[in-house]
Amino acid sequence: MGGGTMFDLQIIGTKIVRELGELIDQNVVVIDHNGFIIASTDMSRMNQFHEGALIAMKNKEVMHMTKELSVQLKGVREGLVMPLVIEDTSIGVIGVTGQPVEIEKYGKLVQKITQFFVEDFLMHRKKERETKMFELFLLDLLNGQVNQLLLEQRAEMLNIDTELYNRIIIIQLNRRIDEKGVDYLRAIQIIHPQLHIFQWSFDKLVLLVPNITRIHLEQTLHSFNRKLIKLYDEDIFIGVGNSHSFFELNESYNEANIALTVAIENRQIVFEEDLKLELLLSDLDEQKVGHFIGRTIGSLIEEEELIYNLEMWLKSKGGLQEIADALHIHKNTLKYRLKKIEKLLKIDINNNENKLELMIAILLFRKRKSV
Repeated sequence: MGGGTMFDLQIIGTKIVRELGELIDQNVVVIDHNGFIIASTDMSRMNQFHEGALIAMKNKEVMHMTKELSVQLKGVREGLVMPLVIEDTSIGVIGVTGQPVEIEKYGKLVQKITQFFVEDFLMHRKKERETKMFELFLLDLLNGQVNQLLLEQRAEMLNIDTELYNRIIIIQLNRRIDEKGVDYLRAIQIIHPQLHIFQWSFDKLVLLVPNITRIHLEQTLHSFNRKLIKLYDEDIFIGVGNSHSFFELNESYNEANIALTVAIENRQIVFEEDLKLELLLSDLDEQKVGHFIGRTIGSLIEEEELIYNLEMWLKSKGGLQEIADALHIHKNTLKYRLKKIEKLLKIDINNNENKLELMIAILLFRKRKSV
């Protein structure tokens, strides 16, 4: 800490008092660096000034508050005051009320417990600060707008192994990531310390992934997907970017976004490297897309069931019976619906050129709905 760094003891003062209050019978107070009581087992002492604490902080030594001192000094009662010193800086005082001779035995216990709370808090705050700096760095890296030399300098400062990471994955949930989700992600980080998981928005995660084989990655993602679905009981969508060198990971991020769009349409984990026609359709003029959909399947837009049946028929390599079974309908019902589709669209759906146009139109329609 040192220097001019201030430590807000109030954040953990209540925890310290509660813990010590359960271990010893005497009253316990926590006093901040200005000499004011910020936590106490005796609520009547809250916010009172404690002159003895200031002296103990200045001298950086344990002081016995005798009967005489309790009369001479403002806000003092008989007992012990022990300064909390972190990196040679007094950040506050812990006080135990009672006859000094009787409470002497508690001195080391009180100091150790308090020191543990303070150091644990400092460690967590340091980790949070490092995580925030990493997140800001990743944001600049994935935006692709910052000079590479500057990124290299920041990566070195943050001790990032740029040879280790080569891929970005985006996970989309159908809901806000709540506390149980955050706890699960923390547990994953502990189990897989080389995997970095960032909450990108209220319902989206970005994963910075080390260089592992595709088979291993697929196994990990399917396991991850199952656990998140079990946690939230909702569909989870995962888009996987391609492998790139570290300072070109913005490309992997863009690819993961494209894959995520397809994943949302198809309810599955999608690797961008597997996309073909979907890749071609991912960056088209929105107005022209609207015109194309209108000219091909416009008369089916309000008939979601018919669109789904047509899509299944176009994708299937089997016969009508197999498609009907997959749709859980009678074969004659499927025949009737396909005839109805032909009548509404005024085309022969068995024509290969029409089939291609219909498949593209449905893909674009699904893409639009998922945005």
